[in-house]
Amino acid sequence: MTTLTFPIQPTSSIVSFVKQHILMGCEAKSLGKNDLVPNPKPEVIQKIYMRVLQLVFDYRPEQFYVVPMGLDLPYTEIYEGFAALGTLSTLMEQFMPYCRVSDFCLSDVLDPKAKRTLYLLSGIVNYIHFRQYRQKDYMEHLSKYKASLESMHQLQKLNDEAQMKIEKLSTVPPEQQAEFKVISTGVQELQQTINQEYQAKVVTLQERIAQNKAISAEKNKKLSQIRLDLATMKEDQERMKSQIIESPERRKNKMEKLRENVMKLKREQEEINERYENYQDKIAFGIHWQLEVQSFCKKQQSKEAILEKTKLILAEIRNEEEQIANDNNELKSLASEELLSKRNVNQRKEKIIKLDTMLKKKREDNEQRSQEVNKVYNCIQEKRGTVVEQMDQVQKKIKKVQLERKHLLESMEKEKMKSQEIIRNLKAGLDKYHESLMKVRERNALQRREKIAELTRLMNRRKKTIE
Repeated sequence: MTTLTFPIQPTSSIVSFVKQHILMGCEAKSLGKNDLVPNPKPEVIQKIYMRVLQLVFDYRPEQFYVVPMGLDLPYTEIYEGFAALGTLSTLMEQFMPYCRVSDFCLSDVLDPKAKRTLYLLSGIVNYIHFRQYRQKDYMEHLSKYKASLESMHQLQKLNDEAQMKIEKLSTVPPEQQAEFKVISTGVQELQQTINQEYQAKVVTLQERIAQNKAISAEKNKKLSQIRLDLATMKEDQERMKSQIIESPERRKNKMEKLRENVMKLKREQEEINERYENYQDKIAFGIHWQLEVQSFCKKQQSKEAILEKTKLILAEIRNEEEQIANDNNELKSLASEELLSKRNVNQRKEKIIKLDTMLKKKREDNEQRSQEVNKVYNCIQEKRGTVVEQMDQVQKKIKKVQLERKHLLESMEKEKMKSQEIIRNLKAGLDKYHESLMKVRERNALQRREKIAELTRLMNRRKKTIE
């Protein structure tokens, strides 16, 4: 009692809670404070306990008055009056640990006391409050889980429909398969020819670049050698100045020659630098040219596809024009037939133009549909990710509930073992009581026989005396 995990509530709040949530109808109206305090009525408290068990475990009223069939009892008639109280006490002993009360006993049902009943009822009220809140949370999680399942099924249906649409759009109809094969073979041949030409050009450019690099490397080597020669010449000149005194004219001539050589070397170096820069520009231009060639190839592929279609159309038109010319040569006399043939030709041309426009529109529509399908597919994937996260959260919560359920089942098994031990003890006590009753009965029978024998003796003596 000193270490409570729940508050002991006043009698007024307990009575109001029992009326609202546990009892129903006339039972709730007839309940009052006098039924609990100061002298609690056993009938009322037993009724409250029964209604609590019915509310929590959904027991039927018949189950409280039935003797268990698994028990081997010698005289079941004796237990019929005590069956309801016995089952109620055992069920309450199993139930009260959920309310954080582990010392429930049979006297709490048969002979309840005020403080003890308030303590037990406050624990029951606390548990029912907790149960109601947990039920609300569980129902909310259930509703969310059902909504997420429905949304997941809808998204799966949408995904399947989108996949069917993608398959329909990606598959070529049998009417257009021949044209598609012809166009695809032509495009592949053009790609092969363009790739071969492009590779040949790339190889030639790479060879030229390698040659230019080799030439530039040789010239750089020559420049480095010339610079070394100049440095050695300058050192020799300085050494010779200290040893030989030359005429100023010779010095001037030598200096002019050296200057001319230096100017030539500078000019050669500038030319080499200009060539090197030109080679670098050519390399950059080659890379840019490669990119332009790739873009041009792509454009050329698209243009060649269009040209092939136009060629096919022009071939058809030429064939029709040739047929018309032959008809005109053969049937010059029939002007009416010529007019009809011209009209037919014009109609065919118009049909061809219309077919071209229809094909363009169909291609545009197919592209738009494919874009829309891709957008829908992306949205579905995003929604699917959110649904998967929600499902993971729900599964984690379900696992937590399952763990709690396992703990509760373990505690129930322990309490069941305790109750079985109590029943065994009661059975042993009842057997001893029955044995004592049988012994008392036999003793009483012997005493009665002895008394009857004495009475018969006395009666016989009186008869003899009277005679």
